[in-house]
Amino acid sequence: MDKTLAELAHEVEAAFVLGDDLADRVMDEIQKHSDDLEIGRGQLESTDSVLALIYAIRPGWTLSMEGIARLPNGHWRCSLRRSATRDDDAYLGIGRGPTLPHALLAALLNALAFAS
Repeated sequence: MDKTLAELAHEVEAAFVLGDDLADRVMDEIQKHSDDLEIGRGQLESTDSVLALIYAIRPGWTLSMEGIARLPNGHWRCSLRRSATRDDDAYLGIGRGPTLPHALLAALLNALAFAS
């Protein structure tokens, strides 16, 4: 398990807004897993953009999302797994966050941490 990625996921989960430093570190880690991705800091706060990241890095994986549509803290939970039909995925990403994009990013970072 990559502890750096896991700690970064934890920081994303705790942040109401991704500051420049945190966003840069997230983008640096994501770039290590896909050279073809081009994403800006602002896109990390977009659900559609984060879903595109997940598709680029883990295509075909199953996402589960649950939360409350409330600002500033919706208490979102996401899981990212290789298959929806199996419960024993070796690499599973689980993320929580105040917004859906943060929970999705945390789930992706945790999946990458377990795969390392």
